[in-house]
Amino acid sequence: PFQDVIVSERTPERERKIAPHPTLKPQSFMRKVVWASLPLGKGIVLDPFMGAGSTIAAAHAIGYKGIGIEINREYYELAKEAIPKLAALKVDWQIQRLNSYINMSNNNSTKA
Repeated sequence: PFQDVIVSERTPERERKIAPHPTLKPQSFMRKVVWASLPLGKGIVLDPFMGAGSTIAAAHAIGYKGIGIEINREYYELAKEAIPKLAALKVDWQIQRLNSYINMSNNNSTKA
């Protein structure tokens, strides 16, 4: 069930050390979401509630442009430091996406 749901994980400790924000999302998840938001690779990702910058970091990591807006000065300063560090992390988000697609395809072909 729910094969169309994006698989995720808890935010890894190494990411939480870079950006200690209460709602930090894992890069493995955010890179999938950002990639899906611009499947043709054209456009700019806008995050109007940037927090620690995980969405903008994901955009930069996969080669997209991103704009983040954050009203809280503390989180804005955190994001300025965290975005390049989070973007530089090696994350196997593409392999997970491909394996998920293959498994979904295999499950659908056995039902036909």
